[in-house]
Amino acid sequence: LTNTALRHLPPRTMAAITHLFNGIIRTGTFPDSWKRGNVVMFPKAGKNTMKPESYRPITLLSCLSKVFERLILRHLTPHIKPRPEQFGFRSEHGTSLQLSRVLHHMTFHRNKKEHLVAVFLDMEKAFDRVWHSGLIFKLAHTSTPRRLVRVVASFLQDRTFRVRVEGELSSTHPIAA
Repeated sequence: LTNTALRHLPPRTMAAITHLFNGIIRTGTFPDSWKRGNVVMFPKAGKNTMKPESYRPITLLSCLSKVFERLILRHLTPHIKPRPEQFGFRSEHGTSLQLSRVLHHMTFHRNKKEHLVAVFLDMEKAFDRVWHSGLIFKLAHTSTPRRLVRVVASFLQDRTFRVRVEGELSSTHPIAA
């Protein structure tokens, strides 16, 4: 099912998809077929294509899975209170805003003739290295409804991927963070 087809489905089919989504939330079980990704490699501009790090991997997933993920995110967001210092993976918190914030602090402390020490931490591939059990533990200790915690836990379990290169697919590999 493509994104274009999804936008033009008749009301009866949309009702069936809604029923499917509600069933996933009710049972807390994310469909296994939605956990399988096909990775396509795109070359980075101006990089040596003979080196693996010169490619950007993009994982293609089921369109229904992506729609459901957005729905779950919309339900999770009100229960998660990010720290004000966190700028990565947050909407409306780009690098320009963070730079402005840093400059403000620098100017403020300089005007008060105070010393200022700054430490910047950039975790390489942080999203790929999230400790799933720790994430579920943290999520369970927020106001997030249990059924959503179960869906997220199921979403993270037993995920797999294959890599497509020149039309050929690799064998299946587990995703472990």
